[in-house]
Amino acid sequence: MIKLEYVLEKELKAIFAKREKCNSKDGFKDSSNLFGISLSGGGIRSATINSGFLKILNKCGVLPITDYLSTVSGGGYIGGYIHSKLRENGSTINAFDTLFSEEDVKRLQEYGYYLSPGKGFNKSFNKFRLYAAFVFSLFMNWIWVFSLFFTLYFFAQWIINLPGNNFWDFAELILFISIVITIGIHFFLHGLRYMKLWSSDALYFIEAILLVAIIVYGIYKITGCYPTSIPLHNFLIALAVLFVIGFFANPNILTMHRFYRDRLADAYLKTAGKDCPDLKLSEIKPEESSKIWGCAPYPLINTCLNVLDKEDDNFKGTKTCDYFLLSPLYCGSVLTGYIETNIWGYRGMTLSTAVAISGAALNPNMGLNSNRFLAFFMTLFNLRLGYWTVNPKGENFFKTFFTWWPNYHLRELFCKSNTKRWRVNITDGGHIENLGIYELLKRKCKLIIAIDASADPKYSFSDLENLIIRARNELGIAIKFRDGLEPEMIIRPSPSTGFSISHFSIADIIELPGANEKDEKHIGLIVYVKSSMRATKKYKKITKSDSFLYKMYHPAFPHESTADQFFDEDQWKAYYDIGRFMAGDLLQTDVTDEAGAYLNKCHVNTIRELYDRFDRIKNRTDMESYLNYPNYPSI
Repeated sequence: MIKLEYVLEKELKAIFAKREKCNSKDGFKDSSNLFGISLSGGGIRSATINSGFLKILNKCGVLPITDYLSTVSGGGYIGGYIHSKLRENGSTINAFDTLFSEEDVKRLQEYGYYLSPGKGFNKSFNKFRLYAAFVFSLFMNWIWVFSLFFTLYFFAQWIINLPGNNFWDFAELILFISIVITIGIHFFLHGLRYMKLWSSDALYFIEAILLVAIIVYGIYKITGCYPTSIPLHNFLIALAVLFVIGFFANPNILTMHRFYRDRLADAYLKTAGKDCPDLKLSEIKPEESSKIWGCAPYPLINTCLNVLDKEDDNFKGTKTCDYFLLSPLYCGSVLTGYIETNIWGYRGMTLSTAVAISGAALNPNMGLNSNRFLAFFMTLFNLRLGYWTVNPKGENFFKTFFTWWPNYHLRELFCKSNTKRWRVNITDGGHIENLGIYELLKRKCKLIIAIDASADPKYSFSDLENLIIRARNELGIAIKFRDGLEPEMIIRPSPSTGFSISHFSIADIIELPGANEKDEKHIGLIVYVKSSMRATKKYKKITKSDSFLYKMYHPAFPHESTADQFFDEDQWKAYYDIGRFMAGDLLQTDVTDEAGAYLNKCHVNTIRELYDRFDRIKNRTDMESYLNYPNYPSI
């Protein structure tokens, strides 16, 4: 089983090779100045905000010097576009210049309704196709359910009607006597609780079994479906059918996962190139011997490993989960170990599949959000976007080719997913950490720019709080915001003005001392960027595409519900622009000039230069001075 340390070593080797190939000014083999960008979850809202944000970062030369791009859920949508585009044009010297072209941005805007894209009749038909896909996936999912039901039914009929079996001659008498005794105990004798037999738990357990018997008897009486003599061969045939169907009842195919994956691929990866939807995850790794891959940042696609079965030694509570990584070189987690992406079991995984898994927000098993009651009905009605992938610690991957899938259907039904089987259940990375920063902290990045585009209308910063707690408890890393730069102080909108002071804040990354150590160690900085609106410095006439106009009619902007995954073109433009303006503030540049006049003002050459830019912001006074740059961008 491959350990995390080995994975990090191989990633560094790939990053150093990329830096050398691209003539980096940050040192070919310097691991003390790693730079990562994280894109949070949030569905189409996050993808759109990050589109505008990354366009400006790319224009200013930040993306070409980025070592890691860590994405979660909606952030992975646009991350998939970037990796596909750079891979498609990676043989060219200026591959980054092809990102976010006018044609690409226009197509992304048109695909705001990515689940049912198009216009007019085409849009209506695609919406109907969405409904049809759900209905047929539900029907196919129920095939194994009905197969199991009829097999058990035939078995029960055969047992009940064995020669000499007079079960149904006295079944009604037994049921009647049981009801009378149970009611008598509960009504008259339940007060004598000192007798263990009459304890509440035991009594309720007996009543639960009795209720099942009453329901079964009632069904037989109402429907008239009394048992008949069924030959043994009928049961054996049903059992054989169930066994064979089990090998084809793959939930990765029969659920809405593939429909969701195809819609994302069509909207984002196909924008990068017509063949990009078929791009394999293992194919976007850096190549040491050529310019293919375009010096792109190394992708870290975050998903959540669900461990909800008490039989698993890794089970630590009803909502146990782990960080499961999908990347071009290795896939896996600390609990399962890691495996090379370019071997059987993961070699065939496409980039679009990885992005869809990372965005599988709706699923019976949902990490920290798991609910055993809801899981039963979500599985039954096929409300599933998650994925059963090969267990990296499995010794014989050939076994997974002959997976009997009902076993995993039942594990989803009763929240029994674990790390002991041939396959493990992975879902939306937001089910454990929604910012994508955790994996960058593992890699001790010197500088992290994190874009939080999740839905947070009250600015409670719950995703940030979750990260800070987990980083301290699991990694021994403290995230400390600088004096006066706490997000709730400068990013949360003021009730008296309605606007934020800043779109971003600065935090120090501190490695806490170990048992035999005394001093803390400063690792680097996190530049935390949050979806927010700032007031313009000068009055400007509001235009149709202006974010201010959109907010006038949609007060929740830019934190409308994640349940809204259907953006019209005006809505898409408003979110795209807010991303651009946030990046403009971050790099002190006027983004209102689409012609690119701001390029010479904001261009960044090295990671050190970018780090020093933010490190100089020590307190709130420095932040206000930083934001008071000439040609203030109009929001």
